[in-house]
Amino acid sequence: MYRLPATLLIVCFMSSFRCVPFGFTPLLCDVCATDVNSKTVWDTDVRDTGLANAALQIARESYPEIDTEQSLKKLNTIINNIRTTLGDETEPEQIIKTINLTLFNELQFKYVQTGNLEHISLNKVLDTGIGNCVGLSILYLCIAEGLHLPFYGVSVPEHIFVRYDDGDFRRNIETGYEGMATPDSYYTNMPGKRISQLSVKKGYYLKNLATNEVIANIYLNRSIIQKERGNIDAALKDVNRAIELHGNDAVAFCDRGVIYEKMEDEERALEDYDKAIALNPDYAPTYYNRGSVYAALETFDKAIMDYSKAISLDSNAILSYYNRGVAFEMIGREDLVIEDMNKTISLAPAFADAYAHRGLAYAKSGESEKAMADFDKALELNPNHTEIYMKRGILYADLQQFDESIKDLTAFIQHTPDNAFAYYLRAKAYRGKDDNENAMKDYDKVIELSPRLAGVYFERGYLKNQMGKHYDAMEDFNTSIELFPYNPLAYLYRGDTFYLLENNEKAIHDYQTYLKLNPDASDAEEIKGKIEDIKNSR
Repeated sequence: MYRLPATLLIVCFMSSFRCVPFGFTPLLCDVCATDVNSKTVWDTDVRDTGLANAALQIARESYPEIDTEQSLKKLNTIINNIRTTLGDETEPEQIIKTINLTLFNELQFKYVQTGNLEHISLNKVLDTGIGNCVGLSILYLCIAEGLHLPFYGVSVPEHIFVRYDDGDFRRNIETGYEGMATPDSYYTNMPGKRISQLSVKKGYYLKNLATNEVIANIYLNRSIIQKERGNIDAALKDVNRAIELHGNDAVAFCDRGVIYEKMEDEERALEDYDKAIALNPDYAPTYYNRGSVYAALETFDKAIMDYSKAISLDSNAILSYYNRGVAFEMIGREDLVIEDMNKTISLAPAFADAYAHRGLAYAKSGESEKAMADFDKALELNPNHTEIYMKRGILYADLQQFDESIKDLTAFIQHTPDNAFAYYLRAKAYRGKDDNENAMKDYDKVIELSPRLAGVYFERGYLKNQMGKHYDAMEDFNTSIELFPYNPLAYLYRGDTFYLLENNEKAIHDYQTYLKLNPDASDAEEIKGKIEDIKNSR
């Protein structure tokens, strides 16, 4: 019977901004009415605008050496060039086209789908011509603000884009696709990042953002970057600021939940995940993350429910299938483990851990051949996956292939030399092939690493008796009973040892204790007879 307990692997979703959602097909058609009001928009210098100064002030926290005046000059040059090109133009489509051509054709600004700190910082975007959706959208909005144009930031889960909206004409502008137009409906149905209709109705997403809400996206994106770098305190500070400025973004609460998890504050993490779900009940990553907290707390029924919800919202959610499978493993549902790992492997054929867990489920189900094939595949994909050597080593032992078991357990020990359980398993494998000397060395190592394991003293004592070392065996049985005085077998075998050493009184006492602790033992009559024989031989 396969006995090794599974190790629960919990992977938190690390939400991040993507400059353009995957699978985007640029739309060239109009999405709104084309009538506009004539407006005069060319009368403001960028030095007097709010967004650019705010963005540069935030950037200064990361780049203290920033030359704000120089950045503003670069921005002002772009604005003046666009102003000159536009002249008296007031048609929205021509205005949008001119800005797009200037930024993406003439100046060749480029986007990166996910970004580092420099990709969200206005000064660096101006210097390098590269930004993610936050960096390029901030740039676009700064230009519009400098020209008094009716452009707004618009946020959806993990993404921000720009919108022209003068009340009569309205168009979404994807800075990641050189200003291409997208309908609102595109953003509501992104797999894993769907937006509930209630969330849209309440204005949590797809609304025109105020300046502070746009700035919140900088803080949120920087929080995610800090979190990925391991700067947890800085990440928490940034996401708190983002929530202060824009308190209706489910992604911000989801991100803060991950941070609280890293701080081992599960209670606050759950509170934030609950808040994120209330804001957008169709955002799959929140259910995944909350499920992972429940799994860590060993509340597996709730974990499984949340993973299932995440899967219903995103049928290609690899980690949701995987972690649900691990949760099923923890409650002994090997059939469902195999089902979820099958799905995981179909989506990610090179996912070594999925083969490892499926192999474990097959082993527990008695399908040794399939289990061995999965362990072999997992090690082929990841030869450094030391836990698989342990699992396969146990399977070999169950199949009485002790040499192969010892080989795998030795490989595991080479990588993890302080794991007492591995030495214990190898000791059992050595005993399986009657190599008592090596078994004894491994028992000694187990006790050196974990000196309070009563069962190991008992087994070592039994082995010492087999090797004729009765006095040494007695010491081990004494220690085992001292650590755990309720193991009837320890008294039985210590009684046998006393008998071998001709200490009949103590032998009788231990036999009687054995019967008292285990009155329904199958050998009870035999032991009673032995007690009578000893008494009669006096």
